[in-house]
Amino acid sequence: MNYYLSNGLGFFIQLAPCALMIFLPFPEENLRFSRKRILTATVVLAGFLAALFPLMLLPFPTLTGMGNLIMLVTLLLILAAFVWLVREDLTKKILVFFVVLFYAITQYWLVNSARIILPPELFMAHYRSYSPTSTLLYAAMAAVSLPITLFCVIRPMEGFIREMEPEEIRREFLIAILSTTVIMAAMMAVSDQAVQYYPVVMMLELLLILGQVLIYWLLFRESLRRKRDNERRRILEIQQMQYEKISQEMENARLLRHDLRHHLNVLGALNAQGRQEEISEYLKQYGAVYEQLRQQNFSGDPVVDGILEYYLTRARDESISMEYEIDLQGTNRLEAMDMTVLLGNCLENALKALQKLPPEQRKLSINLRSAKSMILMRIQNSCAETDDSGAPAGWEAFAGHAHSGYLSAGLNSVDAIAQKYNGSALFQRKDGTFTTRIILNPGQGEK
Repeated sequence: MNYYLSNGLGFFIQLAPCALMIFLPFPEENLRFSRKRILTATVVLAGFLAALFPLMLLPFPTLTGMGNLIMLVTLLLILAAFVWLVREDLTKKILVFFVVLFYAITQYWLVNSARIILPPELFMAHYRSYSPTSTLLYAAMAAVSLPITLFCVIRPMEGFIREMEPEEIRREFLIAILSTTVIMAAMMAVSDQAVQYYPVVMMLELLLILGQVLIYWLLFRESLRRKRDNERRRILEIQQMQYEKISQEMENARLLRHDLRHHLNVLGALNAQGRQEEISEYLKQYGAVYEQLRQQNFSGDPVVDGILEYYLTRARDESISMEYEIDLQGTNRLEAMDMTVLLGNCLENALKALQKLPPEQRKLSINLRSAKSMILMRIQNSCAETDDSGAPAGWEAFAGHAHSGYLSAGLNSVDAIAQKYNGSALFQRKDGTFTTRIILNPGQGEK
């Protein structure tokens, strides 16, 4: 009984963490099945193989290394399943494989190094692969190293795998592969001296392992931090450009209203001279243009009113049916640039979506109001796409696609401003309507 229990548990303890970790860094949308189903199936399969492992050793009582051969074949099968189940760039798969391989090899080396100082009778030959002592050693090693690996390597790798593009990770890929190879070669070299210099060798092995874990941790965290910093700078640049563009267009509209006074002077002079035909022609030419340039008071906030007037004027020119309800109680408590980029992005992209539709299908709804310390915004526009996107989601769900005229860079800017004001931005396409819902909490202070 001890033979079956010791070999089965030893095989499971050595195999299961590797089989699970190889799937953990990848986002669920890149897996062929749900993460829960894959991890459950992995544990069940590892348990089944662990139960079979002692039986597979029995037909070969004199063949040494049979346990290692069975483990190798099992790992190759898991690797084949991993390649098929994960729909991700090959570079990322290789990177994850090398990290998990490093974990597996270090466990094996540490246990075998520990055997040097322990009495040989603790590793009785009739147990074949895993004696009770070696099983306890693997369990102890896993109890210590598995949490460290999950927290310091797998967790930062999740964000790295999810956010980094394949062409962006060449440098990190080479560093990880080369450093892993060098560390494993160094461990192999010092392990040859383990019998004579065991304390020194063991210390060197531990330092090499911790050094490689530190390399992984710094590599994944720092590369992801640099990417996010670059994206923040890009978003700020985009916001500044959008702010300048929208502000310039709003200024042009203001100047046109200002010029109306001069046109009225011309009309007054023509009227004084009794030149009615010329007045009629002048009015025909310019009347329609200036009819819609009246300064409107939507909210009492000059920034919001200027943005709304500009885009609603454009919407009228595009024959868009509009509904709007604005109630900000006089102030929006957002920086002028933030409100301009936020509201301007949403309305600009909504107009782009509506331009794809025939005039009779163009509908735009704007609801902007304050509730205690919050600002609530909902913008809905009809769109050409008829397939639903599912439940409201963040901008990442629409990144890289032109859904209802929304571009990922614009959505990213909207989300960044919402986060700045301790809020959220969600987007949804349903029943031919694209909806943007934004909640802002400027009263809580900026992050």
